[in-house]
Amino acid sequence: MSSTAIHLPDLADIRRADRVQTAALVRLLIQVSNQCDALVGAVIAKVETEGVKATYGYSSAAAWLDDLTRIGLRDAGRIVRRAHAVNVSHSLDGTEIPVTAPLAGSAAREGAISPAHVEVIARAMARIPVTVSEVDRAGAEKILVDLARETNPGEVSRAGERLADTFDPDGPEPEDPPGRPTRELSFREHRDGTASIKGVLDGLAYARLRAALDPLAAPGWGTEGGHDPRGLAERQADALVELARLAMTADELPTHGGDRVHVAITVGYEALKSGIGTATLEGGGTISAAEARKLACDCAVIPAVLGTDSEPMDLGRSKRLITTGLRRRLTMRDRGCTFPGCRSTAKHCDGHHIVYWILGGPTDLGNLTLLCERHHRLIHNSDWEIRMGTDGKPDFIPPAYFDPLRRPRRNTFHL
Repeated sequence: MSSTAIHLPDLADIRRADRVQTAALVRLLIQVSNQCDALVGAVIAKVETEGVKATYGYSSAAAWLDDLTRIGLRDAGRIVRRAHAVNVSHSLDGTEIPVTAPLAGSAAREGAISPAHVEVIARAMARIPVTVSEVDRAGAEKILVDLARETNPGEVSRAGERLADTFDPDGPEPEDPPGRPTRELSFREHRDGTASIKGVLDGLAYARLRAALDPLAAPGWGTEGGHDPRGLAERQADALVELARLAMTADELPTHGGDRVHVAITVGYEALKSGIGTATLEGGGTISAAEARKLACDCAVIPAVLGTDSEPMDLGRSKRLITTGLRRRLTMRDRGCTFPGCRSTAKHCDGHHIVYWILGGPTDLGNLTLLCERHHRLIHNSDWEIRMGTDGKPDFIPPAYFDPLRRPRRNTFHL
């Protein structure tokens, strides 16, 4: 790994410096700090290109960065957003993801502009309409970057606003949609098992849905330290899924064909045991075998386990693995998600088998712990491990790349 040698001052250098040397030291250290931030962004772009979920088991680079460095989700989220703005990255299918402010990235890697400069330049470039030519966009960014080399982020921000107003003086045109039905909802399933949702609600229905979703979609809900790397759209999608999960546990949930609502999956026995492979949803989509194993922790399961020749090995009735009484005892002990730093309360958590149920783990208090949806997914898809402590409470063992000594951690928030 190549690098340029830079002599950084120690305390003795600082104490010996006169006032001119002191000013020079500050300029040098700020330049190095700017360069380091830019290089961290380049690493983040590499991680996301390779797939942070596939490589480390995390659903977002910000959450991975926070756990790795303990800098807090808010600062981790800002680093990730800067990385997206100035570094070329690629989706998993190899498609290049364009950057908002490439010239700002080059200046940051020189150490000539600060992270705050990068943020205001990226925001200004995002405001420029997509109809503006690439030549004009590049010219606008050059104006901002040149200004950033000479002045503070506030001046650059004001210049960015003036540039955006120049390119789009009237602002976005008001929409005039045609008449639509009062309420409609449609789903479009994709070949990879994901789906798109499109719908229209009347005023009252929308108000009811927002009232239910807003508390679950609030920034910081169920995240460490109250900080949240997710954008609004991702938070609202997670809130909708959580609302469905809460509804499926309600006693008043209506039946479908005489049966309580459930999610039925079909999965090969070996895939379920190993967590490698896929499972088929009732509607025809697919999920990973690891996700199917996560569902087996704490849900209504209708077994449809197939042997090596796809013959049904077990086809039985729906069974709740964690009884109401056991759930109460688990809630009294854990109080909420037990992953270190998480603030999710018990009602937003699943019961997780520390030794997986499919591998013979018992459904008793000594083999269970509460995990929110996010951390339940992380445990099933990453190198984090859980070990029950001698006091009957769970310890979390981080991956070796987080802590070479793999020292146990606990959540102290609910104590």
